[in-house]
Amino acid sequence: MLCLLLTLGVALVCGVPAMDIPQTKQDLELPKLAGTWHSMAMATNNISLMATLKAPLRVHITSLLPTPEDNLEIVLHRWENNSCVEKKVLGEKTENPKKFKINYTVANEATLLDTDYDNFLFLCLQDTTTPIQSMMCQYLGKASGAPQLSWKPQGPRTDPASSTARVLVEDDEIMQGFIRAFRPLPRHLWYLLDLKQMEEPCRF
Repeated sequence: MLCLLLTLGVALVCGVPAMDIPQTKQDLELPKLAGTWHSMAMATNNISLMATLKAPLRVHITSLLPTPEDNLEIVLHRWENNSCVEKKVLGEKTENPKKFKINYTVANEATLLDTDYDNFLFLCLQDTTTPIQSMMCQYLGKASGAPQLSWKPQGPRTDPASSTARVLVEDDEIMQGFIRAFRPLPRHLWYLLDLKQMEEPCRF
């Protein structure tokens, strides 16, 4: 059963609980994730994680940088002290190529649910240390024409956010795919934030 209640970009989504995070069956090609991404929607099983701009997981993932060691550097922005602050989180590889260990506030694991590399990526951050695991998933979109990034241990990186050649596609079918992807996750109640309908100071 799916129930969806939209109010100013916020949806209440009901689904069927499951035991583990389902993931795409395709083999992950980590280098293809490199580049600039844009937050299109967020979903959580704990509304306090993203209810306000200062909530701990009200974050906007802006780029992913695979490393030569098959780790994944996650660059995100969040609202702190009345400005957007960039954070960098290193995802350390695990035996599961779609899961990465992280150390970020209330999350210790990042999981890639699904991607086509060119248009969308569904990614979840979760805390696996508590009895009731809190989780936040994001639908990320990639703008066409955006330059790709490669990880470098030192030296400056070019910020593709300044590019004017990008075209960000808003796709309702991908949004429905996102809802289907997180609906079976292990909580029966989810809150969905459609960022395309909202003013977000840290959404680039």
